[in-house]
Amino acid sequence: MAARPLSATKTSPPVVGPVKAPKVPRIVEEGLPHGVQALVVRHGGIPLVEFRVAFALPEGEIAKPAALTVLCHSLFAGTERRDRTGLAEALEGLGAHLGADVHEDYLVLSGSVLAANLAPFLSLVGEILTAPAYPEEEVRADAARAADEALIALSQPEVTARQALRRRMFKGHPYSTPIASPAALRRVNAGILGDLHGTLLGASAPVLALVGDMQPARATAWLQDALGRWLAHRKTAVPDLRTTPPLQPGPIELVAREGSIQSNLRLGGPAPSPTAPDWPAALLAESIAGGMFTSRITANLRERNGYTYTPHMFTSHFRAGSHLVAAADVASEVTAAALVETRYELGRIATTGVTPEELELARRHAVGRFAFQIATQSGLANTLVALAVKGTGTGYLHSHPKGLLAATKDDVDDAARRYLAPSQLVTVVVGDPRTVQGQLELVDEVVVRTS
Repeated sequence: MAARPLSATKTSPPVVGPVKAPKVPRIVEEGLPHGVQALVVRHGGIPLVEFRVAFALPEGEIAKPAALTVLCHSLFAGTERRDRTGLAEALEGLGAHLGADVHEDYLVLSGSVLAANLAPFLSLVGEILTAPAYPEEEVRADAARAADEALIALSQPEVTARQALRRRMFKGHPYSTPIASPAALRRVNAGILGDLHGTLLGASAPVLALVGDMQPARATAWLQDALGRWLAHRKTAVPDLRTTPPLQPGPIELVAREGSIQSNLRLGGPAPSPTAPDWPAALLAESIAGGMFTSRITANLRERNGYTYTPHMFTSHFRAGSHLVAAADVASEVTAAALVETRYELGRIATTGVTPEELELARRHAVGRFAFQIATQSGLANTLVALAVKGTGTGYLHSHPKGLLAATKDDVDDAARRYLAPSQLVTVVVGDPRTVQGQLELVDEVVVRTS
């Protein structure tokens, strides 16, 4: 039997429906003893529970990150009952993991566990928080490893650029020192960690979150049983933190990296807080300018000129203020040209606004990205503690996508004028002065730093 010939038929492309706000699971905000709040969300699908406990850092600890960095390693060096190996075996036996990390202005313990083992896992967390050992030999080894890691990190041009931009944007503020020096890390000892544990993990105001396959009421009862002794010493006040200083744009700051064959361009400026009315519009403007793969900066620097592979923009929200960054890593010989084009695109969007087509694409991108962020147990747990520790509140999960959907072209144009004009951004370049200084001086005034 002969095969029937294939014939081409005309079909219409599928109709794209209107973008919708993502569904948000019910968040149970439970009051624990001594004014502590726990955020508990039943989120099924897989038999796991994500656990988070976050601590807002006081200003003095943010400015001296060495002890915090080592604490994140040595917190799991053992307890009064178990050594490091015994603790690791206990976690493994529960199908769990637990770690710690320092963000810009808060510390978070993060872990997950098989849902059936949540109660004993929380008991183990309570043991770590109330009876840490901090053996001197282990702490010294952890400090040495952290110093080696910092040495490697600080040799990377991307890290140098981030450090330089932070110093420029947050001069005199604790945010200006995000990475501890190797020398400071090596000076950390068990006594320092014991004191830090007592004042931070032992007494400061925490935020707790549980997200996963569990009954919220039962999980809250287990939290109180397992962490009751630890909760008894809580403080409910969040430590004060100065707001970030006013930005002073000034000249281009060139951080010398002798012999480098590429330059790291960073432009930074203030951004609205997550609770500001214009934040959704500002995010859409940022997305169109440089936050999406189809952004204007990407189309210019990557597609038209071939200067770089992945230019990008992003906004970071800290407790004391928010800021945006535009970043691109380019070959040394096109450093000034790439900076000119980046400033051009930012100036163009600030002065002429966005198109309706760009706005619709950015709206879909932003809403979809937010939906993806909170779709998993881990993503939702991370988002909850970040919102809570920064004082934003869980209502943001509903208000933010609504704000993205409601933002008009006039709103986005106004946000672009307010936040993206290159004249109000600081510029930092990490590169070889012999190759790039002359180029940059044709564009703007240049100040050279050696470190």
